[in-house]
Amino acid sequence: MPLGTLLRDPRIVKPTAICICLMLLQAMTGIDAILSFKYQIFVASGSSVGPNLGSIIVGAVQVVAVLVAGSLMDRFGRRRLLLISEAIAAISLFFMGLSFYLLENGAAISRMIGWLPLLSLVVFEIGFSLGIGPIPWIYLEILPSHLIGQCLSTFRVSLEKYSHPKLF
Repeated sequence: MPLGTLLRDPRIVKPTAICICLMLLQAMTGIDAILSFKYQIFVASGSSVGPNLGSIIVGAVQVVAVLVAGSLMDRFGRRRLLLISEAIAAISLFFMGLSFYLLENGAAISRMIGWLPLLSLVVFEIGFSLGIGPIPWIYLEILPSHLIGQCLSTFRVSLEKYSHPKLF
C-alpha cells in the first residue's frame, strides 16, 4: 500500500501516530546509551560498587522487573503503569545526573554517595522495565495487522539510523 494512501486514512494515521510517539518516548529515555555504557558509568562515577558487579546487579534487576511487569499491567492498566514508569525513570535519571554533577564539581558529599549511581541505574531499570520498555510494543496491536511490519520497520530504521547517532 503506498504511503500517500496510508496517510489519508484516519483509521491508520491516529494509531500509527500513537505508536510512533510511544516508541519515540521509549528511545528518548536513553536506554540504549545506558545499557551500552553502564560499565563506563560505574567507572566514571567512582561508585563504591565495582563496575562488573554493578552491571550484573542492574541486569538481574531488569530481568525480574520485566517478569513482574506482565502481572502489573493487568492489575493497574497500561496507561497508569506507563505514567508511573515514566515518573520513576525521570526521577532516577535526575539523581544520576545529580551524582555526576556533584562528582564533577568536587563536592565533598560525592565521595559519601558512591552508591547513588548504582541505585539510580537500578531504579531506572525498574521504571523502564515496568512500563516504558514493554508497553509501546504492546500498543502495536492497535495498528491494522497488515501494517504492523511496515510501520514498525520504517520507524525503527529511521530512529536508529538518524536520531540515535545524533543524540547519543
